[in-house]
Amino acid sequence: YALTPNAQIWPRSLNSYVGGSSNAIYLMVSDIGTPSIPGFDFVNGYTFLERFYSVYDAANSRVGFARTSYTDATTN
Repeated sequence: YALTPNAQIWPRSLNSYVGGSSNAIYLMVSDIGTPSIPGFDFVNGYTFLERFYSVYDAANSRVGFARTSYTDATTN
């Protein structure tokens, strides 16, 4: 799968929600509110994962991805 630049960044249309400029590019890291060990718990690649259907097979240690209509989007 191709990892386009727009698949990795915070959507520009949401910049105002975090007090940002509509023309800027932001990378976001945030606590997801699930306590496990001290420190941050976060989903690395969240924006990427929004562009695919993903299936996690813990019993067999596998991850599968399928394309969606957003997989090849050139904007975010």
